[in-house]
Amino acid sequence: MDRELYNHIADVIHRRRTWIKVIGTERQTAMRIIVNGEIRTVMFRTLSLQSYRSLYNFQQSRIWHVTEYDIGNAVSQLFRKDASAQKRARACRLTNQDVEYIIEKATFGILKLELDDYE
Repeated sequence: MDRELYNHIADVIHRRRTWIKVIGTERQTAMRIIVNGEIRTVMFRTLSLQSYRSLYNFQQSRIWHVTEYDIGNAVSQLFRKDASAQKRARACRLTNQDVEYIIEKATFGILKLELDDYE
């Protein structure tokens, strides 16, 4: 995944947050994935998100670590769903809805960010 796009997603979450904030973008996590029929251990950056208010069943201070690999797969799903999202991603102009979709898919439907345009 492109570093600029990864940082843009973190920035959108940070600027438009309503109950989850970004607490880190550079944590490394080892994942085992299949590459050419072999299981390999690969290090990925991790986007660390923390709830700063209780919402739904999630208590305050709950932390999630979303890997760059899962975010990349979610971005690919967004491109298949919405062809114009690819142009927005190249220009680093993803909308709140784009980022919400990416994080929801990357967390397998667990997190719904509910970003807001209150600025």
